[in-house]
Amino acid sequence: MPQTATNRHGGPIDAESVFTLFGDDYVHELFEALEDGPATVDELTDRCRASRVTIYRRLNDLEELGFVRSRTKIRSDGNHCKVFRTVDRTVRITLSPDGVDVELEGDR
Repeated sequence: MPQTATNRHGGPIDAESVFTLFGDDYVHELFEALEDGPATVDELTDRCRASRVTIYRRLNDLEELGFVRSRTKIRSDGNHCKVFRTVDRTVRITLSPDGVDVELEGDR
């Protein structure tokens, strides 16, 4: 069932944020890179032309809006890293005289 779009903190997601994010070429590259499954930032850096900083920023934005999830992975050497995966969601955008409404369906 559709729900009014909220970020991971329960705040509203505005349509402009969604349009801006999905209009970004680096976001497209990240989704293509994540098609093969979950990946770390190191792996994504190898697969995308974006800098490490840009990848972190875009992943943070995607995670904030609920389109990517992360989990912490403990490596055999005791260090840790985040592993990112996409979230299956449908975005429904409705235009009305009152403005633009964004609804999301799917896994959160």
